[in-house]
Amino acid sequence: MKKIDFKNTWKNRWIKQEIIDLIILKNLKISKKELFFLENITDDFIKKIEQDLVKIQIWEPIEYILEKAEFFGLEFFVDSRVLIPRNDTEIMVQKVLEIKNLKKFELIDIWTGSWAIICTILKNSEIKKWFALDISEKALEVAKINILNLELKNKINICKSNLLEIFFDEKKDFSLKERLIITANLPYVKNWDFENMSTEVLKYEPKIALFWWQNTGFELYEKLIRQCLQLKEKYNLESIFLFIEIWFDQEKIAKDFLKIEKLNYSFYKDNSWIQRCIQIEI
Repeated sequence: MKKIDFKNTWKNRWIKQEIIDLIILKNLKISKKELFFLENITDDFIKKIEQDLVKIQIWEPIEYILEKAEFFGLEFFVDSRVLIPRNDTEIMVQKVLEIKNLKKFELIDIWTGSWAIICTILKNSEIKKWFALDISEKALEVAKINILNLELKNKINICKSNLLEIFFDEKKDFSLKERLIITANLPYVKNWDFENMSTEVLKYEPKIALFWWQNTGFELYEKLIRQCLQLKEKYNLESIFLFIEIWFDQEKIAKDFLKIEKLNYSFYKDNSWIQRCIQIEI
């Protein structure tokens, strides 16, 4: 079939040309330049391409179909075991990278998922020691794929842990520097808050990484912050900088809790001017 006829058929089914091109590129394993000069698509590939385009019609995210997503200028492998990295989260990375003398810090990334946050910080800083934690074995499998793809195998400690619990396990032997950065993009959507979620997110992305608590959605962060206070005392740390991502309606809830705990904090807006990231000094 002629390429132009094939593309016109699917454009008439309300699929954007750039999406059609991406799926053709994936299945034919060719470059954009080769696609430009391509005249015909063989029947062997037509069926595979159409199967992926049908997935688009039923709202499956293009990132899962292509098995890749871009974050902070890097390409990550993703599938339905992890959330798709979003540019809203890039503000967290930016604020971490603004900290002076980063080489004096160690980093713990909680609910690491695809490993996008920790990787982008590593690629842009001199931090030498890292821990990537996740409660999901499936998510850790994806993180390991990206670690191999980005050739950082020897620089990361990956652990299964519910938040920071592994650091309180008496059977484990950890040594932490006096200064610590902790990043966390935890599930923060209230269990009943479906109206603020898109169809593709609800249908395809892992629920364990989205929904966790019934009342405010901030409860898991409250638990983490209390763990950070305990961690600082146990390991006699000088300081912990905690960076978290919150939902659009959690600013007041977060402020009220942080004031009760008497912690210093700063809020940062994402590209949509929504209060998205909080830096907390512990």
